[in-house]
Parts: sequence; structure tokens; C-alpha cells
Amino acid sequence: MGRIDTNDSASKPRFPMPRLLRQWTVAPPRVEQPELLDLGEGTAEEIRQNLRDMHRANRWLGGHASLRRFLLPRLRRAAGSAPLRVLDLACGAGHTPLLLAAWARRRRISLRIVALDASRRLLGVVRDELDCHAEISRLAADARQLPLRPGSFDFVISTQFLHHLDPAELTSTLRALRSVCRGPIILNDIVRSPASAFLFRRGAPLFSQNRLTLHDGLASIAQAYTPPEIREILDAADLPRARIYTHGLYHRMTVLIEPHAE
Repeated sequence: MGRIDTNDSASKPRFPMPRLLRQWTVAPPRVEQPELLDLGEGTAEEIRQNLRDMHRANRWLGGHASLRRFLLPRLRRAAGSAPLRVLDLACGAGHTPLLLAAWARRRRISLRIVALDASRRLLGVVRDELDCHAEISRLAADARQLPLRPGSFDFVISTQFLHHLDPAELTSTLRALRSVCRGPIILNDIVRSPASAFLFRRGAPLFSQNRLTLHDGLASIAQAYTPPEIREILDAADLPRARIYTHGLYHRMTVLIEPHAE
């Protein structure tokens, strides 16, 4: 995982190979595509399987690694007698709140986690898993219109959510999050590139035949942002000191917004 530098200072390639590599790394234009899950498609079992697929992707491809690097150490440092309030934006299957609750219990750190998602149907599918943990509460709400008081959370996190918003929506949402959150905001998402689309087409069918997974994975990549695009959005949201980190083979990124860096 490394810090991204959006300044293009590379000289022209002297050999054909860099040009070939450029064809695999330069992102095509962003295309907004509706995802089947967002359209309300799928049976309850298809949705559960799709959510399990996304959980595996986060575990194997960097989503959980981002939390281990950026969130958990900050939770340790901030822990005290009062519970820390964490907002998981667009929680999906709720795997991240469940992981955080288990981690905090092992370390005797008190958390209050709000698992927010716009889909009441999705929250209903994962209700039993979440409601058996007293430190987790569910909230059906649109991230673009947060019904939350300023400064009501100590941390905000999200995984694979940024690409669901267009640039204007994302800009306004980031501003709202900065108001809602007193502490760090840690946002992890996929990166749009020809290589990530190619690898998904070839690799995903080996691990899943779920139609929601296969369709929505490609749709997510098509409308995902690149780090330079996120940099422009952060600047427009008056967050010029927010940092962007890339993961592994440039297929994931983490946006880190901290109060002392503003």
C-alpha cells in the first residue's frame, strides 16, 4: 500500500513495453451503470450469496487490510471510558460492523456502531446477524441526506461506497461527513482501470456464479473513480489535505481525512 502522487512527471517511454502497460493502467471514461442490487433485484438467497461474495472480496483484496492499517490503530489511541461512536456508511451486509464489534470486545474497547444503509430491504436481510450485538444499531437512511447531528460520531468508515455517487453528490456528502464526524474518516473503494475489469471478468466466475455478483462487479468498476479524480473531488469539498493511498496492484484505494490535517 502506498501514497498516491497525482503529478504526472514521467518522461516519454524509450521502449514499447511502457506503452503496452499504459494501455492496461489508463482508465477509460467513467460510466454510471445501475447495479442490480441497488435496483432491488434478487431473491433473499441471491442477495445473501452476493453479500458473502463481497465480504470475500474485501477480505482478500484489501478492504479489511485498509481497516487494519488505518482504523484499528486510531481506535486504540482514542479509546477511553466513554464508548467511541463509529458510523459505517452504506454498510451492506454488515460484515464490517461485526468485525469491529468482535475486535473491540477482545480488547475491551467500548464501541457504539451505527450500520447505515439506504436499502431497508438489505438491512432486513442482515437484521438477525446485526441485532444480536448490542453495540450495533441499524439505520435506514440515504448517505446523501444524512439525518445526523453535527459532531455525533468519532469515526466514519465506508467500503465500496464512493463509486455509487456522482461527483457532485460525492462532494456534498464528503462535506456533510466532515460536519457529522469529529475524528477520522476512512473511505475504501475500488479503482477503475482496464486491468481491474479484465481480472474481474476472468477471475470472478471461478469463485461465484451469482448473477448479482457478476453483473454488479463490472458495473462497480465502470463507475469507480481513479485517485486523481478523487483528488479533484476532495479539493472541491474543501479537503485539500486529505490523503489517498493505493493498495497492491492499484485496484483499491483508501481516502483518509483527519481533522488535524485540514
